[in-house]
Amino acid sequence: MPRVIVATGGTSGTPEFAGSTWVRLQYMLGLQELGVESVWVDRLGPETVKQRRHSLDYLMRRFGRLACEFGFQGRYCVVYNGGEAHFGMTESELVNVAESADLLLNIGGQPPPSGPLSSVPRRAYIDVDPGFTQIWAHQRDLAFDSHNFFFTMGQNVGRPEFTIPTKGTDWTPILPPVCLSRWPATIDASLQRFSTVADWRGSQDAIFEDQYYGGKRSEFIRFLNVPLQADQRIELALTIGQQDYEDIGLLDGHNWRVRDPYSYAGDPESYQEFIQYSRAEFSVAKSGYVRSNSGWVSDRTACYLASGKPALVQSTGFEWSLPTGKGLLTFETPEEAVAGIHDIDEHYLEHCAAAREIAEQYFDSGKVLKSLLERVGL
Repeated sequence: MPRVIVATGGTSGTPEFAGSTWVRLQYMLGLQELGVESVWVDRLGPETVKQRRHSLDYLMRRFGRLACEFGFQGRYCVVYNGGEAHFGMTESELVNVAESADLLLNIGGQPPPSGPLSSVPRRAYIDVDPGFTQIWAHQRDLAFDSHNFFFTMGQNVGRPEFTIPTKGTDWTPILPPVCLSRWPATIDASLQRFSTVADWRGSQDAIFEDQYYGGKRSEFIRFLNVPLQADQRIELALTIGQQDYEDIGLLDGHNWRVRDPYSYAGDPESYQEFIQYSRAEFSVAKSGYVRSNSGWVSDRTACYLASGKPALVQSTGFEWSLPTGKGLLTFETPEEAVAGIHDIDEHYLEHCAAAREIAEQYFDSGKVLKSLLERVGL
């Protein structure tokens, strides 16, 4: 049986960002269903440890419960304090796992260039922030030299329409995997809320060749009037700071409903429930994804589709790689967004069936991860 290490960067220390946790869980669960032994290895950076120092014991116990719930108890290691402290596996156990592993999947993190994980013969970097990742590669060392395979959620990365040079890195586009057995279709025509889970400003921003690549705030503002024009209130489980109180009022006054993300989507179960008790998704993309024409495809949107929920999302240029128009719809203007909401409502059950079909055909973790393993020679 192959052994794969799923490496993350601080996910265990920030469990309230459940969407980020689900990204990594999809790999763990999907590999398990393929009969591949998967091991979770996380490294908490010094900033996370400093900010969470009074709650680290609680966070580690919480993560231990999550590992049991999702069936990988005994197959995880959280490293912090510069590698001195371990939760789960001991240092010697981690070394033994790394020496026997066939593949390292580094999901958007930056493991140190030396250490146990560097002994894994196949080391793949999974780019979950296309556009930003390539900009950062121009501006700082992302330790790409310690990897020998490169995958990206940006369907256009490396293509002529992508605006950021890739510095010679050969990126292979993939789609975010969804473990369909964990995300069944929950179609209910009586549900009314369009929704999404989002971060108002986010932690990603960059300037490249005098162009600013930022988060979602500016894109939400561009489409501020959509709920009013469509006569459809849109619910946001939104990470937004208290300093943005004027923006909260602005959203509320334009028929958006802002929900506390920690209450509504702050753990894997509530995140899934928030999605599955929605009528459909409506979401903008980060301005960096749009400006770079990255072709980014959202792991969150993949979960809506798997749940049989139509997804109406801002275009990032991925339409050439996925079927759109039924189940999955895209928009570039407020008028297109309003029309998309009306179309979903008018042909709801048809869109629901198409959404699940798209998930089964394109996002099934069995298909996505089997293809990835074949590409790295396993």
